[in-house]
Amino acid sequence: MENYSAILIHPEIEGGRCAGEIYFNANGVFFTATQKQYSIAFNYLEIKAGGAGNRFIFFTQKGNSEISIYTADRSVLRNQELCSYPQLLPEIKKSSRRARSLYITLAIVAATILLLFSSLFLFKDNIIESAAKKIPPKWEHKIGDKLFSALSLNYVLVKGDSLHKEVMAVAKAWFDEIEKEGFDIEVYFVKDATINAFALPGGKVIIQTGLVENAKSWEEVLGVLSHEIAHVSRRHHIRSLLNNVGIYALVSVMFGDISAIIATVGSVGGNLATLANSRAFEYEADETGWNYLVQSEINPNGMITFFETLESQTKTKLDSTVSNTLDLSFLSTHPDTQDRINKLKEKKVRLQSNLLIYQIILLLLKNHSLIMSKL
Repeated sequence: MENYSAILIHPEIEGGRCAGEIYFNANGVFFTATQKQYSIAFNYLEIKAGGAGNRFIFFTQKGNSEISIYTADRSVLRNQELCSYPQLLPEIKKSSRRARSLYITLAIVAATILLLFSSLFLFKDNIIESAAKKIPPKWEHKIGDKLFSALSLNYVLVKGDSLHKEVMAVAKAWFDEIEKEGFDIEVYFVKDATINAFALPGGKVIIQTGLVENAKSWEEVLGVLSHEIAHVSRRHHIRSLLNNVGIYALVSVMFGDISAIIATVGSVGGNLATLANSRAFEYEADETGWNYLVQSEINPNGMITFFETLESQTKTKLDSTVSNTLDLSFLSTHPDTQDRINKLKEKKVRLQSNLLIYQIILLLLKNHSLIMSKL
């Protein structure tokens, strides 16, 4: 015989209820406790699920609602003695369905919460990019200006140089388009023998003379520049920061509250510059930078050849037993050079294919016009 913990509600009990156990036999349900014994014959028994969320199973006697027995152990509905009484089977099934509704509700709630958090992780990059767009560019400008002021103490700027004039002449239209998005693009050349270039939040780009001296063409310099400006326009500084904030801040953004993010940006301040770009951001900057070059009718192949030069010099430096003073710090923050070269070459092939198709279409249209003019 199986016993189940239960509560008896009875007007004759002090306090109106007492705890005990119930069991079943061929005649009915029996409640036993030190305070009270009570039983209900099967032919007078009513069964139903009730309480908050139908958590409990109630046993009452027909016509007597003042007295009832209830248990939280829903396995009672599978008791052999209880289920062997045919007249009670409809009530048992109905109570079982109502009791299961709690689990179904909890499962739906749990699934909804799980879906929400899964979405945060699956679509975190999209959420972060959307959140970054809500941060006013002027915040990045202020941070970038402060960083530049500090960096200026350590760098010797190249002023009035033909390098700067050439860049501004070639890239002005390109810069104008980006500035429409709220960024002030400023390019600075500094005297430093290392091969490096980096962008500050807001739009200031620093190019070291070592990079220019090791570049084989202007297209290579502009390729690096387009990559760094892409870091600015794609909000990689802010997105790197947001990638490290808590779930609460991202959920707040989803519901339109950006106060937590604004506070985070304000507290981090200059540390934005120390946040390393992820591999995904580097690929994204390559992709966007490539598109900038194509749109500005600048040969994007310079981006590929520059990376090839870096890759070649890196191997030479690693293989050489002689100390090499060349500091390829550009590579330390821009990983997987060969993989990036391969991806850019794929883009080059697609670009060349599109140009070839375009030329064939123009040729066909031209021949069609000549044929029609002779008819």
